[in-house]
Amino acid sequence: MIFSEVRVTGVADTPVLLLREARGDRYLPVWISAAGANAILSALEDAPDEHPASHDLIVALLAALGAVVDEVRIIDVVEGVFTAQMRVGEATVACRVSDGVAVALRCAAAISVSESVLDRAGTLVRPGDPGEGSDAQMEQFRAFLDTLRPEDFDPGAGEGPQP
Repeated sequence: MIFSEVRVTGVADTPVLLLREARGDRYLPVWISAAGANAILSALEDAPDEHPASHDLIVALLAALGAVVDEVRIIDVVEGVFTAQMRVGEATVACRVSDGVAVALRCAAAISVSESVLDRAGTLVRPGDPGEGSDAQMEQFRAFLDTLRPEDFDPGAGEGPQP
């Protein structure tokens, strides 16, 4: 998977992380917290070394111990909640998707998603007409995202009494 972007959708006002298939037409939208969005976006900026964020500290500690993050893998989604794991050498550690992606971006680790998760939660974006460019396709996809809510991926979220 390739990091695509973090954006705030117009309907839910909640940040959504977009991962794109490296060799395919599917995107995986993952709703994340504002703090998770900040951690991911800060990985894309040049941060001063004298004030490392927690995710920078994790990468530095692993490096000091001679360990390397090999992969962050999204392994399951249940009722709209994603489960992820970070592989460091022979060890595998559970993590939130946003934390895993924030660390992976800082150390150029692979980000992958199980095929079953992509089948259940992925969104297909097919190339349009031959004359249509990728910018137009992305704008169409962004417009689609602006109509989504986290509940759209959790069938039970909209049911039952509302507080």
